[in-house]
Amino acid sequence: MIAIVIPIAFAMLFLAILLGLYRLARGPTVLDRVLAFDLITTCAVGMIILLSIQWQTPLFLELILVFALLGFLTTVAFVGHLRQTRQPPGPPSTPSSPASPGAP
Repeated sequence: MIAIVIPIAFAMLFLAILLGLYRLARGPTVLDRVLAFDLITTCAVGMIILLSIQWQTPLFLELILVFALLGFLTTVAFVGHLRQTRQPPGPPSTPSSPASPGAP
């Protein structure tokens, strides 16, 4: 049973990575691209888990943890960067000082 499920799950994760790469390349907004990158890293972690199950080895557990942590931290860093670079909507700017006397 598991010999059938693992290749199907691997193919589905591969398809999800391809769709994520498409969204990463064509995403209309930066947020779409960040979410696509998060999807790709999550699917890569899933593929590593499947390989670990297929090969029946616990050697990849550290790799899974490191890759999942890097994906999460990268997403948090992207969102933090976007939050700092975007200006919050506010009232239109008004001149704070009166016009200089020599100005037309």
